[in-house]
Amino acid sequence: MDEIVRFENVGLRYGAGTETLADLNFTLYPGSFYFLTGASGAGKTSLLKLLYLSQRPSRGVIRLFGEDAVTMPRERLPGFRRRIGVVFQDFRLVPHLSAFDNIALPLRVAGVREKDLETPVAEMLDWVGLGDRASARPATLSGGEQQRVAIARAVIGRPEILVADEPTGNVDP
Repeated sequence: MDEIVRFENVGLRYGAGTETLADLNFTLYPGSFYFLTGASGAGKTSLLKLLYLSQRPSRGVIRLFGEDAVTMPRERLPGFRRRIGVVFQDFRLVPHLSAFDNIALPLRVAGVREKDLETPVAEMLDWVGLGDRASARPATLSGGEQQRVAIARAVIGRPEILVADEPTGNVDP
């Protein structure tokens, strides 16, 4: 089976201090689920930032989809990141956009025409149980509803990798 992610001797240092993450070596395969656990401050979110390319490592090699993500030219990163869905711990919804528009955002960035947004976004809103809240702005949604919008936004583009940082922390069972 082809790998989708490979970390080789990856280290991450913030500033001049000690390494937050050191000597990470692992491989992830498509179609699998992986769970990361650890105490607060152990570096879980830092590792996820490396996975979704918002942080570059201090050392080592990160290969995503068979390509070296560390040495990849910056101009290629936006297109490459579209292959990765992210559910952030703090939602990161755009406050002045409706639930519909927050979910539609990745499709718009990818160049999907406005007339082709209605059906997939409406289906996603129904899937997360918010079909009746399409026009609601994030401030009017509960924490759990905001998290469901964030999950819908992360998966609407059918990413090859879905990275989630405590995705169900605010969602009802």
